[in-house]
Amino acid sequence: MTLRDRIAGALFGGVIERRVANAVKVVDDKWWSQIDAATGTLDRDWTETKESLDDALEAWRSNPLARRIVSLCTDYVVGSGIFVKSTDSWVQGFVDEFWTLNHMKLRCYEWSDELTRAGELFIVMRTDKVSGQSFVRAVPAVRIHRIETDPDDLERELSYVELAVNELAGRKWPSVHTGADQDQIMLHYTVNRLVGCVRGSGDLEPILAWLRRYSDWLLNRARLNKFKTAFMWDVTVKGRPGRGDSVRKKRYKYKTAPEPGSIIVHGDEETWQAVSPKIEAWDAKEDGKAMRLAVAAGAGIPLHFLSEGESATKATAAEMGGPTFRHYGRRQLRYGALLVDMVGVAIRRANERGRGQRRRDLHLGAVFPDITKADNKDMAQSALLICRALDTMGKYGWIDDETAVTMALKFAGELIDVETVLDRLRDNGPAEVQEGWKGSGDAGGRSEGSVPTE
Repeated sequence: MTLRDRIAGALFGGVIERRVANAVKVVDDKWWSQIDAATGTLDRDWTETKESLDDALEAWRSNPLARRIVSLCTDYVVGSGIFVKSTDSWVQGFVDEFWTLNHMKLRCYEWSDELTRAGELFIVMRTDKVSGQSFVRAVPAVRIHRIETDPDDLERELSYVELAVNELAGRKWPSVHTGADQDQIMLHYTVNRLVGCVRGSGDLEPILAWLRRYSDWLLNRARLNKFKTAFMWDVTVKGRPGRGDSVRKKRYKYKTAPEPGSIIVHGDEETWQAVSPKIEAWDAKEDGKAMRLAVAAGAGIPLHFLSEGESATKATAAEMGGPTFRHYGRRQLRYGALLVDMVGVAIRRANERGRGQRRRDLHLGAVFPDITKADNKDMAQSALLICRALDTMGKYGWIDDETAVTMALKFAGELIDVETVLDRLRDNGPAEVQEGWKGSGDAGGRSEGSVPTE
């Protein structure tokens, strides 16, 4: 304790203690609770989010592995093209017009790349007051600074703040919940979004660090291999008594290295020796493979998808592709739901402006290509076998119609409403099938689960 502290304690100690006691009230800890991270979102700060988005874009531009990973997802998810269809003739006409005016055949690929790279997609929709048709444009996710949500519901987004060059406060876009009467709104779709978060996460985010490490490792290996073949001449000159400047003269004479293939003639006073760096790194390829495995595992793809076919046999590659195809299939469903929702918003905004009639159900659905051709063959074989089994089970009354249709569609890999299929069979099925609907499914006649055959 210093002299100053002792003097202050002796003169003003009592006053300080009374003031501290009045300012600080001690309460029981049981009335306190941990409140940090209990409210708001679990999203990272904007600076961290922007840094991650910038790194992902830079990796896509400069790293061939990053670009290949993004391209693979788009190639399998979009494939030959995703389309939105409807059984309602007016809705289908509107969708076809929307698809043509917005060049959606091309935008589907661009948007899939952005969704994979950034983890979220921000779409500005402008609705024409006269025609009621909507036009869409995508805004880079890195330009969206803040998302304002309902305090009681994080999934109900109210507005989006875009960074503007000449505006300090930025530009605010209304969402579909708050901009029904406005000409322009913004739609937000995400992938890899955690519970409690508002923003998504790109597929490249968990592997950015390993992509950088692999690029640095590969660059170092290229430099080492370059210098491994390089060499220099070490010339030893034997000095003579009284001739101390002989080394300096030889250095000046050989300041330019002799060309390859040239002949050097010298006396006993000179000794020439080629010196090259000794680089022993035969095990470096395992380090590179380990880093590529980290990248592939983080992206959810096997190594042979990255043009490394010698690392697996055909049978192993077929087994390793299963989880990857499931991942692409799940992303395909998500992407199809995104397009269906966007088109549904465009149709409802057209109805609000007097085009068409309000419909309770738009009967919209996404049609996308199969992930692999092998799936079609396997599903066709499984559908044929299950239909034969269900036909036999239906003849003996072991199964009803709804269960039979459900199982048949499941093995065929088709996501079709069972009730719709049953209604069509009731209305348009063969006479013997329509008779079967009235039966009880006993062993003497056709059961409810029978499959009509011609």
